[in-house]
Amino acid sequence: YYDKVDLDITNKEWAKNLSFTECNLWFFPYCDNKHYIMICVNIKAGRFEVLDSIRHKDFKEYYKPMAERVVKYAINYMNTQFADKTVKWERFTWFNLEKVTQPDDKSCGMYIIRWMRHWEGKYNSALTKDWKRIDLINEERECLMLDIILDEDNLERERIMKEATKYCNKKNKRKF
Repeated sequence: YYDKVDLDITNKEWAKNLSFTECNLWFFPYCDNKHYIMICVNIKAGRFEVLDSIRHKDFKEYYKPMAERVVKYAINYMNTQFADKTVKWERFTWFNLEKVTQPDDKSCGMYIIRWMRHWEGKYNSALTKDWKRIDLINEERECLMLDIILDEDNLERERIMKEATKYCNKKNKRKF
């Protein structure tokens, strides 16, 4: 599946004259000691936003220095790769989302995915709707897994489907 992913957009024809200010939000997932947080560069609002589903560390002492490193790298990349270099980064403020607490210690990645789908620079209903219920998080986890496995571009799709069928057949035979 990942053979089709090409993260280097700088060589793409459509990206040659890309203005990153046309995009309102740039997302940078970051893993720190097996815990994922999201750093969002919100061009429209002029903010660097740190989204964390556990909030188990103090922002100013722990997250801000790390987030500043990620943002510095992102800014350098944007300034060297894209045509539009008019953003006044020094005017950007920091925003720290404190309203979210995940119900377990394993779902931070699912929160990252949900934020990339629904974050608009503010807390909205798509982010609050029963998202503390572990059964709904697991349901979304299963749907994401199936989307990846069943995608027609997944080079491993047929092999995985055959293995799943064999597994189910073995499991069903044991019941009888």
